Amino acid sequence: MAFGTNGPGNSGQIALDRFAEMMVERMERMKDSDWQQGWIGGARSAGLPQNVLGRNYSGSNSFFLQLYTAQQGYELPVFLTFKQAHNFKAHVLKGEKAFPVIYWDMLVRDNKDGRKVSSDEYRAMSRDERKNLDVIPFVKAFPVYNIDQTNFREVQPERLQKLLDRFKAPELRDTQGMYGHPALDRMVSEQSWLCPIQADKRESGAYYSPSRDIVMLPMKAQFNTGSTPEEVYRGGMEFYSTMFHEITHSTMTPERLNREAGGRFGDPKYAKEELVAELTAAMISHSMGFDSKVTDNSAAYLDSWIGVLKQEPKFIVSVMADVNKASEMILDRVDTQRLALGEQPYLAKNDPWLAPMSEEVCPFKNAAIIKTRSGDYAVRASYNGVDLGMKPIERSTAQLYFRMTDQREKDVFLGNTIRKNYESEIAGIDRGASRSLSIV
Repeated sequence: MAFGTNGPGNSGQIALDRFAEMMVERMERMKDSDWQQGWIGGARSAGLPQNVLGRNYSGSNSFFLQLYTAQQGYELPVFLTFKQAHNFKAHVLKGEKAFPVIYWDMLVRDNKDGRKVSSDEYRAMSRDERKNLDVIPFVKAFPVYNIDQTNFREVQPERLQKLLDRFKAPELRDTQGMYGHPALDRMVSEQSWLCPIQADKRESGAYYSPSRDIVMLPMKAQFNTGSTPEEVYRGGMEFYSTMFHEITHSTMTPERLNREAGGRFGDPKYAKEELVAELTAAMISHSMGFDSKVTDNSAAYLDSWIGVLKQEPKFIVSVMADVNKASEMILDRVDTQRLALGEQPYLAKNDPWLAPMSEEVCPFKNAAIIKTRSGDYAVRASYNGVDLGMKPIERSTAQLYFRMTDQREKDVFLGNTIRKNYESEIAGIDRGASRSLSIV
């Protein structure tokens, strides 16, 4: 299976180039400031970037939307497409430029006759049906706008207030005046991480031991070296940021996320693992409302990271794929503690107020819009265990569906399309179920 960065057009490559340029620029600024700047910049809110419907962005998108939000000084890391703005009766302000969000698509062809197969048709195929197909995954991009680039604030004040409440960063201090995080403290005290975390003894440094599978941290009090209340408060942030860096390393083992870390300092794989740990700590810290400074160990890799990114922008895709997996694994564990404490989770998938797609939205099984071998388009689905068969639909309907990038929007659109085309069949099935219940 081959891989690429471009499908039709070159939007994916342009987006990757921009991501790499942003990272290089950030690293160079951090170097010029003698590492006094953090990885992302001052956080004005707490939470992972999401679209206006509540779905978190993943992979490279999450980190770079954080970085873009900080660079532009936007209040919230909430974004929407041009169409979503229209759906909320809002519009993009004059002169505003979009930011790219990337996603993976695939180019599929039948190696017998060269016929192109749509990605949705491919996903609906069985393993046997896929045997004679050539598949080339590639990166595509679509434009999004921060809500501050629109008049969303004026036309949706109630929705905006809910977002402001959701992303509000609370000021949490422990008894020493340091930044505190009850869920993280509970995770350590309950030893509910993937491996033991020792943070109750005086240590000269922090590290993860693969041979012992244990994270060793200095006591939190050792980070309390400030002379002002603000410096003391930030010392707590440095403690948790250091914890994130080391527990990220603990996710690399074969039975967890299976990353190759290299054997020694200076090894390219070791350098990549160090960047994964740095960016994971930065992304999680920023989602909690504070920035993460680079570690002394990682500072030594700055020039090599910059060189690799300038030479091979696709390197950032590999790094951020690992960052996304590690950060989700960590935040998932933290969310367990937050929910136990009655706090709001960080990941939208764990938020009981943001329920996942329900059967009320799309109550159909095996649902799909596909391109047939004749080149036309059709919809198919089953309902209450009954196969509804396949029905032709307009080309414009199918093309609109395939252009959608938000999965919830696609599910809603697909559900509505099925209801429209199978109205009589669905009604008949429901009547039959009703008669069966009345007989019983």
